[in-house]
Amino acid sequence: MHCKEIMSRDVQWILPRETVAGAAKLMAFHNIGFLPVCTADGKPIGVITDRDIALRVIGKDRLAAQTLVEDVLSPTVRSVTADCTVDRVGEVMSEARVSRLLVLDEGGHLTGVVSVADLLVHASGKNALETARSIYARETSDRSQGHPHQGAKPKPEYFHGARDLSPDQDSVADNPARIEADSVVHGGINDLKEFPA
Repeated sequence: MHCKEIMSRDVQWILPRETVAGAAKLMAFHNIGFLPVCTADGKPIGVITDRDIALRVIGKDRLAAQTLVEDVLSPTVRSVTADCTVDRVGEVMSEARVSRLLVLDEGGHLTGVVSVADLLVHASGKNALETARSIYARETSDRSQGHPHQGAKPKPEYFHGARDLSPDQDSVADNPARIEADSVVHGGINDLKEFPA
């Protein structure tokens, strides 16, 4: 089985110079949490997710109506071709630990998106399950200790002006989400790219 047999072809995308507010409205209207960001001729340059908006816009007190998509997108594009085998799609997702891949034609134009959900529905059970396990393993650190508690509120300095964002090493060591958030706050890029909805 090949990617073209299971991928979604009706894919919404957005231009990089659109506002984040426009991207959020498009996501809300289509009930999606992920948009490829493409040039006018349909070549992807990145993706923007609801998580990117939460961390890089709202989490940094930026105004969505005044922030451009190109300023907060995740620039690394994970992709396959339509002729890629479903087994290879699973391998690429597992290696990159992403739950969606863009599907590009020979010219690098967007032709569709394939997701882990597509694999779970259409691929063989064993391969789909292995892919899903490897993707979701990033979120299953040991949480057997501790108890539910209200999240600590950041100090205003976190958002405005000079601040020390150096994490407490003990709290970061076993928390990949905290490491990623700190990297984004310090101007790095999000290597994990997206989290499943």
